[in-house]
Amino acid sequence: MNEYEMIQQLVAHCPRSERQQNGLFEADAELVRMGDGLWAFTTDEFSAEEDGFTADDPVALGSNLAVATLHDLFAVGATPTFFLSALVLPRELPPGFAEGIARGMADVLATCGCHLLGGDLGQSSGWRFTGTAFGPVVGTGCTRQLTATACELWISGSLGDANAALLSGAPTPCFELRLELAQALRGHATACIDTSGGLLDALQMLVRVNPGTRFVLDVPAIPMAPMVQPIADQAGFPPHAALVAGAGEYELLFAVRADDSAVRQELLRLGATRIGVAQASDSPGLHLGCGGTPAPACPDARLFATRDAYLTAVVEAGKRLEEAL
Repeated sequence: MNEYEMIQQLVAHCPRSERQQNGLFEADAELVRMGDGLWAFTTDEFSAEEDGFTADDPVALGSNLAVATLHDLFAVGATPTFFLSALVLPRELPPGFAEGIARGMADVLATCGCHLLGGDLGQSSGWRFTGTAFGPVVGTGCTRQLTATACELWISGSLGDANAALLSGAPTPCFELRLELAQALRGHATACIDTSGGLLDALQMLVRVNPGTRFVLDVPAIPMAPMVQPIADQAGFPPHAALVAGAGEYELLFAVRADDSAVRQELLRLGATRIGVAQASDSPGLHLGCGGTPAPACPDARLFATRDAYLTAVVEAGKRLEEAL
């Protein structure tokens, strides 16, 4: 049973509130009518085992945990306002570990004007973190559902660094907080999702939510982080495998109308890159380039018996992406 089937099984026993505006898998955060406005809520758990975040630098870890949580709100057009944290610390606590996490997290929250309300603290053999964030949605918000209008696909920054680090055993890089870009997208993005499971996973979620849409990915246009090539060369895997592996990089993958020239220069100024197009089609799905080659399936690490088997599948899918260059 994959993750999506498991979620469907769990929520089948819980009726949705009439105030909830999004359906299952339709948005990065849950959209709920509160009084006269629309609010967004998100909660995420992170651990070294599940997400591969390294903890050598606790300040960087705290920052990454906050960014990874808040980007779900950015994706739906919400303003992060309140935050709750549940932190499980290692029993053998390294000096400065807890303070470092707190400092990194606090810096991100302060930048966003978001306030920590409280949370929980525990102990175990290793660290775990659950972040919950919520805030009001500006305007009508944004989901993963595209409009019928032809759209361009954009990414907020370079990709592959977190996955290259995970594949090679290097430290997790610092995630960029895309606050200014998220604000620029309000009223312009027709759909948005963060790359919490890597680029290919995010694209295939858009395909799942938009079954009548043809997505064409311009593989050569995808901005690869500078560290990917040397790490790939040293570790012996194709660089584009770093777009397939499932480590979260928490960039924003979004669509804007193809005729929305008003926002294009602003997106370029903020470091975003156009990486493809999407439109309603009788031949839907995710395709590589104008030739229409179907994209490889995104391997789900949970479905492989061993890590080596999973890595083999990732490398093979990465080779198929590189064939489109």
